[in-house]
Amino acid sequence: MSQKSLSGKECILLARSISPSLGNKERRVTSFISNNYQELAKSTISEVAVHLNVSEATITKVCKKLKCKGFYELKKAIELYVNGQKEEDQNDLDSEFTRKDSNKVILEKVMLNAILAIQDTLDIVDYVAFDKAAEILRNKSEEKKIFLVGNGGSAILCEDFQHKLLKIGIFAHVYKDTHMQFMFTSLVNKGDIVLGISHTGATKNIVQILKLAQLKEAHTISLTNYMNSPITEVSDVSLVSTAKNHPITGENASARIVQLSILDALYTSLALKDSGGSNKNLLLTSDAVKQYRQ
Repeated sequence: MSQKSLSGKECILLARSISPSLGNKERRVTSFISNNYQELAKSTISEVAVHLNVSEATITKVCKKLKCKGFYELKKAIELYVNGQKEEDQNDLDSEFTRKDSNKVILEKVMLNAILAIQDTLDIVDYVAFDKAAEILRNKSEEKKIFLVGNGGSAILCEDFQHKLLKIGIFAHVYKDTHMQFMFTSLVNKGDIVLGISHTGATKNIVQILKLAQLKEAHTISLTNYMNSPITEVSDVSLVSTAKNHPITGENASARIVQLSILDALYTSLALKDSGGSNKNLLLTSDAVKQYRQ
């Protein structure tokens, strides 16, 4: 059965997402596709090959990884996307910052990048994977543990998810210190749940923790910005966002908002599909802090 062709925008987003997992030459091609797609729509394969100093065979190989039969199919898909864009949307996928930007423009661009990251992720989101992740969390027996692990900004996402789970009576553990993370992993048992968050999908201690947890037959879930990254190889379920990196705002600024939304969706699913215990716990935890809000 032939696979469904992707739209131009989907090809651009997929190129961005798989880029870190590729070799240097192929990564050069995916970078050109995701950042210079308007130029690609006007170029021949020979021109792109010369510009990137790669072979036409390398470009064709990348095209096939983007689910296109070859360069012509990729070009036509992107051409349709570029021609279908409204004038004001021309810079949707590459809204860069400049020194001349006013504070108003900076605020608008930061907000726009976050909105686009959410919209783009909705275009490529794996609903089957989301269902599986929600099912794993929903079917956890009371004695089993939940371990949320991440470094830096990803650790903050873990803490936010831990806070939301606590609202509905689900206890989760979060440790920021690497030694504590590995100590906890050594106590993980079959049926426990380990959710690892890594923007790049290549954070060594997070990948290693999920690998160890998988060996102990724990359920492993990953949340990352790049499909086919190392963390996805040691995860039973991989949830993937897609957000373009910006050197100024940080590597994962927009992605963090998308990933927070994915975790919020998991929490909402757990709260809504519970038989009633969630509502009871939500009222209890809300009442517990009510006096501090007056």
